[in-house]
Amino acid sequence: MAWYDQGFDGMAQEQQRLDEMQGPGRIWMPPGVAKQVVHIDDEPFCCHEHNPKMGGNFRNWFTCIRDVHPDNAVCCQMLGDKSRYYTGFLTVVDCSKWQDGRGSWHQYEMRLIQYKMRSLKKLRRKKEDRGTLVGTLWTLTREDDKSPTCGDDWEFKRDVDLDKLFQLVCYRGTKLTELWAEAAEKEDVMERVKRTFQIQPVDGKLPESIPAFNYFEVLKPKSPRDIRIFLGGAEKEEKEPKVGGYGSGSSGGGGSVREDEVPF
Repeated sequence: MAWYDQGFDGMAQEQQRLDEMQGPGRIWMPPGVAKQVVHIDDEPFCCHEHNPKMGGNFRNWFTCIRDVHPDNAVCCQMLGDKSRYYTGFLTVVDCSKWQDGRGSWHQYEMRLIQYKMRSLKKLRRKKEDRGTLVGTLWTLTREDDKSPTCGDDWEFKRDVDLDKLFQLVCYRGTKLTELWAEAAEKEDVMERVKRTFQIQPVDGKLPESIPAFNYFEVLKPKSPRDIRIFLGGAEKEEKEPKVGGYGSGSSGGGGSVREDEVPF
């Protein structure tokens, strides 16, 4: 592999690499905090994952490559077999209001929500009881630091109007309405949207609906080489790590929102 590119052809690949480094944020709640979320899908995308402690935090999730590279599963070799755990993902809209480090306020952000085995079983029961979770508003509460980061108490509130919600929803601080409009004008933006979400343009325009994340892209395994580089400062875990962590890439406490304040 060459260490350089000549001309402009390498720009698209570099932009894709940067997009993959950012990726969707994840729902995380400090103990004692409640959030309201709207489910966009209800068939969890499941895989094995690692979450090593690096730089003093656990915001370092990545997909285990043992099933892709069984003879070169450097993640399990470097972190230990016990660090690998089974987990499922859905797409939600986080209705909480929160302030970033620059003082700007955010709300209705699209995020991944993660469920380990016990929570997946609970999620399955909730879906069986209701038939579908799509377009439903829930209050999630996390009682203490031993509770799952997706919350241990889930209370159904009501069905919501997803068409109205589309007008409010943001991804990484940009409203979908603005992102869709930009994608219709710029081919590179359209390609990034299609990599990030399960959505395809119709006659050059994206449907005005809230899509689930494109899990095959946002969670796809890294190469053994990239994982080895990434794990240069990781601490080996002898037991299953806690999932989550406050800060970049995760959804912190924020301000909880009452049901009557959700305008959809």
